[in-house]
Parts: sequence; C-alpha cells; structure tokens
Amino acid sequence: MKDHHENESDFDAQFEGKGEIGREIFHVANDQKETLYLDFFPIRKDGSIVSIVEKISNITRIKEKEEENLRIRNLASLGIFISGVAHELNNPLTGMSLTLQNLMNNLSSMDPAFFRKRLEMIKEDLTRAAMIVLDVISFAKPDKLVTTTADIHETIMKAKDSVTWVYPVLSKNTEWEILSEPGMTFQFNPVKMERLFINLFKNSLQAYDYGEGKIKVEVRRTRNMMHIFVEDTAGGIPEDMLDKIFSPFFSKNKSGIGTGLGLSICHSIVREHSGELTVRSYDRRTRFKISLPLVQPKGN
Repeated sequence: MKDHHENESDFDAQFEGKGEIGREIFHVANDQKETLYLDFFPIRKDGSIVSIVEKISNITRIKEKEEENLRIRNLASLGIFISGVAHELNNPLTGMSLTLQNLMNNLSSMDPAFFRKRLEMIKEDLTRAAMIVLDVISFAKPDKLVTTTADIHETIMKAKDSVTWVYPVLSKNTEWEILSEPGMTFQFNPVKMERLFINLFKNSLQAYDYGEGKIKVEVRRTRNMMHIFVEDTAGGIPEDMLDKIFSPFFSKNKSGIGTGLGLSICHSIVREHSGELTVRSYDRRTRFKISLPLVQPKGN
C-alpha cells in the first residue's frame, strides 16, 4: 500500500462523488501473466484531496476461477444446444427413414395416390430439417437486414401455412384466429419476419403438446408503429422464466424438444428492425407483443 502526495489534483475529476476508484491491470512476472487490482482511496482535507492511498491486490486466482466457471457454463450451454439440435433433427430423419422403408417394402404393389402421399411426407420432413438448420445458421451468422415495403398480413398467413404444413400432427387440434386484413404494408424484411412468426407459432404449438388450443394473432396500426400480438392459452410461462426465454439455448418445453434458439432469434429479428419484443403471462395465457416502426431508421 502506497501513499502518494504528488499530482493529486489530476485525480479530482475521477474521484468526484466517489469514495474510491479501482481498475484491473495485467502484469507479467517470470513469464507468468498476473492480474492485479489497483484501489485508489482519496484522503481529503477541507474538501480537497491531499493524498491518495493506493492498494494493490493480486486477483490472478480469482480471475482464473471466474474464467473456468465461464468455460463450464459455456460448455453446459453448448451441450444443451447440441442435444436440442440432435433431438430436433432426429425426428424428421427418423420419419424419412421409416417412410422410405415403407416405400421400398411395398413399391411393387403400391397405389400411385398412396405413393404420392408418402413422398409428400418425406418432403415435409426435409422441410422440417431445413428449418432447424436455418435456425442454427440464423443464430450463428445473421444476414444483413434488407427491408422493402411488404404486407404484414400476407407474411403472417404464409408463416401460419408453413407451420401447419410442416407440423400437421402438432397443429391439427389448433384453432387459429387472425385479426388482420390484407394491405397492412410498411417497411420490413418479409423473409426474416416470416421466420419470426414461424418460431412464435411453433413455440405455441409445442406448448399445447398435441392438445387442443387456440393461437390468436392481432395486428394494430398506430401513427408511427405496427403492433402485432401473438397469444396462446397453453398454460402460460412461470414468472421466474419470463426474463430468460429470449436467452439462447433456453427452452421451456417439458419434453426438452427444441434447439432453444427460436425465441432468441425472434428477439434478434425484432431488434434488427429497431423494434421491441415483449412477453406477458397471465390467466394461463402467453402473449407476445411485437412493436415495429413503420419506417426503418436510416442506416438500419
């Protein structure tokens, strides 16, 4: 610990309103990097700093432990992610394998209409696998945002059709209420926005877990904003999870199915559009609100 009496006036601005300041520095000794923490304590007299007390602490072991804990958490998150991707990809791959085996065993006697239906099933599974891969790519390397004037109603309907086509069994007991109309145009990226709605709709369908349910979509336009609400009644989200659902690799599905990227990607897409994505959970309902500016800021 050192007591400095020179050039204390240089510290006046830094110490204004503070009892102390500190900073980390790196130091190399005997070819070993160490992390030191410097604490500076001002000694005042009549309101002016007359001396600075300096305390140096070696926090190398603390920093190493923090880095080790961070690596462990990252590996745990990566493990959850890989497990989710593997589980998600295994479903369509298994479906394709079983369907192809069925075709091979019955090819000579198969009715053309039945054959065509089996090919459609394979196509659905291929699309599901492609969507999973697209989720991973979107998270790892987002595309640059390019906007155009597009119809949000049309984008919502395309997302609904995509989800019900790719997940026919999961969505067969789901009722849809779409409170919007054609011609609701503004500036956005229709491909990314369709991806957002696909992920939100898929999230609701998985929450219903093949049971009966309803997905309600409502669009409201104000002077400067477009607000889209997506609501389901699948039981809601526990309050202690609400601040975590947009985090990468987080999944609230009881089965553990999913990559845990869907809602994180939704959040990123809305943020790219200079908008806001929020969620409320009440009366066993979950309601997502997407607020987007009608005109994208310059440089976005």
